Amino acid sequence: MRRPLAVTLILLAVIILLPAQADAGRVKHPSKLTFDDITLEPIEYEEISFDNDMTGFFIEDREVPIVDIYMLIPTSRAPRDKTGLNELAAWVIRNGGTEEWPAERINEELEFVAARVEVYSTALTAMVHVNCLKKDLDLCLEILGELLKSPSFPEDKIELRRSTMLENIRRENDEPRRIAIREFRKVVYGDHPMAWHNTEETVAAITRDDLVRFHRNFFHPNNAIIGISGDVTRDEVMAALDEAFVGWEPATMIVQPDTLLELSFEPSISYAYKDLNQAVIMIGHLGLNSRNEDSMAVQIMNYVLGGGSFSSRITQKVRTDEGLAYAAYSRYGDDPWTFGTFIASSQTRADAAGRAITLILDIIREMRDDGPTEEEFERARDSYINSFVFEYDSKSRAVFQLVHLKWEGRPLDTPERDIDTITALTLEDVRRAAATYLHPDGLAIMVVGDEDTFDQPLSNFGEVRSIELE
Repeated sequence: MRRPLAVTLILLAVIILLPAQADAGRVKHPSKLTFDDITLEPIEYEEISFDNDMTGFFIEDREVPIVDIYMLIPTSRAPRDKTGLNELAAWVIRNGGTEEWPAERINEELEFVAARVEVYSTALTAMVHVNCLKKDLDLCLEILGELLKSPSFPEDKIELRRSTMLENIRRENDEPRRIAIREFRKVVYGDHPMAWHNTEETVAAITRDDLVRFHRNFFHPNNAIIGISGDVTRDEVMAALDEAFVGWEPATMIVQPDTLLELSFEPSISYAYKDLNQAVIMIGHLGLNSRNEDSMAVQIMNYVLGGGSFSSRITQKVRTDEGLAYAAYSRYGDDPWTFGTFIASSQTRADAAGRAITLILDIIREMRDDGPTEEEFERARDSYINSFVFEYDSKSRAVFQLVHLKWEGRPLDTPERDIDTITALTLEDVRRAAATYLHPDGLAIMVVGDEDTFDQPLSNFGEVRSIELE
């Protein structure tokens, strides 16, 4: 069969042009791509205050008919012999309800309109979150006002939550990673409250009177910071809050944040036996205070060390090159009142525990001595700057951040300042941070597993302190 001449010429042209077109449209390797500089416009907000001395922030958001409210109530840490009090109190405030609004009624009403009114706690705060459609805002604020003013603390709800907390404590040693975190914090924080944790004795010691006192001591409007975003005007939501909070009165109170402990870096090796075919490893020391002016340089350094996922040194060496662990990383944490923790961690097979520890120690020391390369620094800085986009990805997130910055006493434009700081960083700044804030001779090593199955004894790294798990 003979092809028409025109068809033959067309086919030849296509064959000749295909390689050139393929070259022209070939996708570049990601490392070769270039982008315009990111410019971030801070979300505009209004500072607000109420006649009852409550203060906070408002951001209007008309994208969807939803309202988000966050409230932070600063508290003191529970006494050591009643650790767990704040957690128990916050849960019972929400799930115990009030005389006017019993918990069952609250749950039914909220479920019907697909809304949330939650109360939870940290060691130093009680947090409230409301999320609802605009049409249901008055209902949710009525419930919130009742919970803030007059929780009933029913005994049956107290005992229900207490039993759950006690069961969680009993099961805590079933999870090797929870053991490692708990015991590591005891080593680096010593007797400081940051090392305290719930025990059966502390939770059992909490009484209903303790919960009532907790509420009476801290739940007052002049001790609350509120953040509101959503499909309402400033005047609308402030009027609704004024109505819901009628009778919620300011009071004199004393809130005690954690004290700033003394920085020290003492080397140690701790070991907890657990019948495992793996080893959970945590290596580190005290970290930063949130107000440290070098915090951005330290975060860039840690990105290269172990915080940058697959591109970081710890992940690349321990996981990818050596195949010793699925997860291997580092985190350099901070705390607004005292110091966070620096942690390098890995979970590896038991017969590679010593090898993994050695690799991590070597990588930390190498970073302290030499710092990152120019290429590592540039990649880490660009990645960090790009990640700031997510600080502005929602107005709800922005108002949540504002509430926390005010509580911590930090500038409200901290995210913008951080971007400017990172943009101005040099390689030498980050190398100096590595040399200053990494302490390879003062690392605490915590290992959970069965040492008899390890590739080498932990005593190769120094004197071992054995921890008896209850």
